[in-house]
Amino acid sequence: MMNVVPRLIGACVVAALLTACGSESDAPGSLPKMALGTVADAFKSRRAGPPQKIVLSAEQLAQINQPVLQIHPESLGGTDFLQRVGSRRDSGLGVVDVWKSSDDAQIFLRNGVVVGSRGIGGDIISADANVTIRALSGQAERNGVRTYVISDGDVTTTEYRFRCTVERVGPENLTLFNQVFRTMHMREKCIGGPDGDKLLSNDYWVQSSDGFVRKSRQWIGPRIGYFEIVVVKR
Repeated sequence: MMNVVPRLIGACVVAALLTACGSESDAPGSLPKMALGTVADAFKSRRAGPPQKIVLSAEQLAQINQPVLQIHPESLGGTDFLQRVGSRRDSGLGVVDVWKSSDDAQIFLRNGVVVGSRGIGGDIISADANVTIRALSGQAERNGVRTYVISDGDVTTTEYRFRCTVERVGPENLTLFNQVFRTMHMREKCIGGPDGDKLLSNDYWVQSSDGFVRKSRQWIGPRIGYFEIVVVKR
């Protein structure tokens, strides 16, 4: 993707992933091979303004045979696709899924909630998301403290502490790739940070059938801002 701040301002975010996969692009169901035409169009138009989102068609989606995450950096525009390279359980709630781009940038999702990143710039080194995960799963706890440890860009880090409340916005039919998912739209509102006055608002669309977070809009740190995150294939 994805050292977002130094490398991708004014560039198509998806380009690094979809053009740098080498021999992997020849694999069956490969996302890079499938999307090359779309990327070429994005390069042609990038001087006209911020890069646009890439919208996969139902035919393109059918060619993907592996777990894929689609990310839209809100402040930069464009699109990137990440492949799931591992899942693990630890002492925290739920399962941590590791998603990686072709140039080794990574996003860590714990039950759909961002708890880490690497190779983006101003990375989330760690995060405690237990309050959020409990709320998204329908458990009673809806208020509490969330913490992020975020890289300052050198060898130092800063801890961000937020007091958060998760509330239901309401049921919503989410249409993605010509598919409709019945979801509950949840919103997390937080205040805190080093000076105690920073406001965050994260959104989650949780599938009604199984509690899976299909789509979200989440804060990735003070340098990056928000990512829209969509699970294309589980």
